[in-house]
Amino acid sequence: MKFSQLSVLGAFLSLLPTQSSALKCGIKGVTEPCIGETDDRYNPDVSYNLKDQNDLWKNVEGLYVGTQTDFSKDGEKLTKRYLAGTEDAGIGTYDFSNLKLFLNYTIDGSRGYFQRYLLAKHNADGPVIPGLQLPGLVLPALSFFTSTYEKDGVANGLGIIIGFGQNFTASGGSSLSPVAGKAMLGLENQYVGDIYESTYCVDSECNTINGYVENYIKNDAGLVSASEEVINFARIAVKKVDKATWMSAMGEALTDFSIPPPEEKFTVIPGFDTDEFVRPFDPSTSEMTPECVTLSCPSDEDWKLSDPVLGTSPYVEPDGVLTGGFIAGVTIASIVVAVAIFSFIYKRGVEAREKRVKEAVLKSIAKSMTITTSKALTPAELEKMFKKIDADGNGNLSKDEVKELVEEAGVANMSDRDYDVLFGSIDLDGNGTLDFTEFCAFFASMPVAGDDSFNEA
Repeated sequence: MKFSQLSVLGAFLSLLPTQSSALKCGIKGVTEPCIGETDDRYNPDVSYNLKDQNDLWKNVEGLYVGTQTDFSKDGEKLTKRYLAGTEDAGIGTYDFSNLKLFLNYTIDGSRGYFQRYLLAKHNADGPVIPGLQLPGLVLPALSFFTSTYEKDGVANGLGIIIGFGQNFTASGGSSLSPVAGKAMLGLENQYVGDIYESTYCVDSECNTINGYVENYIKNDAGLVSASEEVINFARIAVKKVDKATWMSAMGEALTDFSIPPPEEKFTVIPGFDTDEFVRPFDPSTSEMTPECVTLSCPSDEDWKLSDPVLGTSPYVEPDGVLTGGFIAGVTIASIVVAVAIFSFIYKRGVEAREKRVKEAVLKSIAKSMTITTSKALTPAELEKMFKKIDADGNGNLSKDEVKELVEEAGVANMSDRDYDVLFGSIDLDGNGTLDFTEFCAFFASMPVAGDDSFNEA
């Protein structure tokens, strides 16, 4: 099989590296480092699990019991607060300066649940029936959040429900951001306004949490009376407890705040038989507060709006990019290999030409010199012949002198190029002349009688 130089060159050019969609990043010495090595967003091995992203989520998870104190915009404790629309009803006020607070932080992979129950006690100060202890007020809230494609520990709010009888609507626009593994800043959007909160873990394991909350309530929300400030703030202080303690404290607070079970709804005054004045569950029989007790929970379609596990990350590691060093190395190696092959092909071609020309010359000389047909030339005979050819007697045969020998031998159709090839093959030291040693070496390859090396087929 014969190969042209162009076909060989084409074959090796095809080996040069090209960009490939299957090329992987981060192959040492071959492709550029993966973006994911320094940017977690692009690293598929970095989990969407909130606990893996920031220790705060691991530490804050659990059940908490404590108190919340609400303040007016002017910093006054809200010891007496009318329910919306009840200023003139004569039923009295509720104490928002000593709210009982129950929290439940649950972190489940990429999702988080923040359940809150606030219990407010009636002040028994209604003028219509003096001293009448009305049922306490239950204010539930449940917010949902997920990790993000950025994998930086920040959680995006899916939505929040405050109060009973509300249907969950994914609102978005909320965020919870861990700070230094011990604190958290949050901004939550809700249908009644915005909530800003900061949470601080007093100890490294968040066994004690202090917090600050600002409520920016819309005027038309219907949750506060027209005479109240629409902006207030609150301070919280809670401690982490086990399940039994949490449920026991809940039961005690429900009793202390005169909040009846569903079957014992308060019916003396209209409007007090609703969920806000009834126990949301029975702590003495419930193993744990239900996830969405009397509240609305997000559907799978809602979770898809925020949960990165259910979506497609915009941060996709691009195809590998070959390093400049690798491209240069492969290119140089390809060129070296190609040159080596070209050199090999050229050398083999020159050798074949030398052999052909040399065989033709030796064959002609052998026919023209009868001495070669019977025996090999002796040193004396070679010396005599050498001196005869050496017309100028300088001890070296020039290129022209050797050419005369070839022509006298009757070699037909020898071109100048063929003669150059021939002379180059016998001029062993490449000095442009033949000394006696090179002359002898040339005739040593001449056939003797019985040698069929140069016989034509």
